Amino acid sequence: MAIMKPTISILTPTWNRAEYLYRVWDGLVNQTFKSFEWIVANDGSDDNTIEVVNELAMKSDFPITLINASVRVGKSRMDNEAVHCANGEFILWCDSDDYLYSDALEVLLATWNSINIEERNDFKGVTALCETMEEGILGRKYPEDEYTDIEFNQLLNHMRADLVIFTKADLLKENPFLEVDFLISESSVWNILGVKKTRFIPRVLERKTYREPHCLSYSGLMEYNRGKAYAMAVTECYLEGSLSIFEKMKRRINYLRYVIHGEVTLLRAIMVWSGSRSDAFILPIYLPFSYILVLKDHLQGKVRKSHRQFNDAIKQVKIKTIQLND
Repeated sequence: MAIMKPTISILTPTWNRAEYLYRVWDGLVNQTFKSFEWIVANDGSDDNTIEVVNELAMKSDFPITLINASVRVGKSRMDNEAVHCANGEFILWCDSDDYLYSDALEVLLATWNSINIEERNDFKGVTALCETMEEGILGRKYPEDEYTDIEFNQLLNHMRADLVIFTKADLLKENPFLEVDFLISESSVWNILGVKKTRFIPRVLERKTYREPHCLSYSGLMEYNRGKAYAMAVTECYLEGSLSIFEKMKRRINYLRYVIHGEVTLLRAIMVWSGSRSDAFILPIYLPFSYILVLKDHLQGKVRKSHRQFNDAIKQVKIKTIQLND
C-alpha cells in the first residue's frame, strides 16, 4: 500500500535542548489536523537528544525523521537539511522552545484553502500570531479583520516580532539559507520571499519561550558576525525604501562592524551588498564609526569568532538522515 505524503512538514532544529523536545511533541500530538510529519534536525548535540527523539517516535502516530550531524554546524545548515528532506506541500518551523496550539495546523491550512486558487501563486503562505507567557501577544498593533492580504515584507516591517510563518515548501527549497556561520538571520530568506503576499490572520497559534539554556539569541556577545553581515547584505534591497536616513546610517555602520568581526574583506562586503551600486561603493565612509564600535566590543570582551569554528566543522561533519517510524 502506498504511503500518503504528509501535507505539512514541521521542522525543529535543535542543539543540546533534549528536555524541551517533549514540549514540542506535546503540541504536535494534540493537533486536530493529522497529515503532517515532524523533522528533528539535531545539530551535533552532546546531550540525550537522539534518545529522546527515538523515545517519542515509538509512541507517535505521525512520521518522525531524525537528521543527525556528527558535530555542530549551525542552524542554517540544519535548516537547509530539514527543508531538503521535507515531504510536505507546506513547511512550518516549530523551534525547540515553541509549542503549537492544538488547532494551529487546521487553521493555517483552512486559511490557505480560503485563498482563491487563481491567486495562490502570488502568496508565499499564511501568517499568524505568537505569544509568550510573560509578554502576551507579540508585535505591534496588528490588523484585526478576519484576514488581511498583505505583502509579507510590509507585515514584517510593521509587526517586528516573531510570527507563525506557514510557507509553501517549494519556495524554501528554491531559496536556501546561506551557510557562512553557525547562525544567519531568518530574514535572509524571509525578505527574499517577502515580496510575495501572505494571508495574515489575527489568531494566536503558537506559544514561545525565550532565553532558555542554549538559546542562540540574547547571549549579549558579538558572535555569528559573519552570518549577521551576510544577512544584512542580502536583505538591504528589500528594506531601502522603508528606512529613515538615520536608520540607514546606523544599519551601514553596524554592517561594517559585523564585516570586520566576521573577517569578511571590504571588497567582498561591497560585492555582496544588495543595495544600489552607488550606495555599496560609499560604504567605506562609515568605517571610522564602525571601528569605534569594534574597539568597544573588544574592550568589553564580547567578540567571538564563531565563523572560524564553523569553517572547521563544515569540513569534518557527517550528516545522517533516519526515518524513525512509518
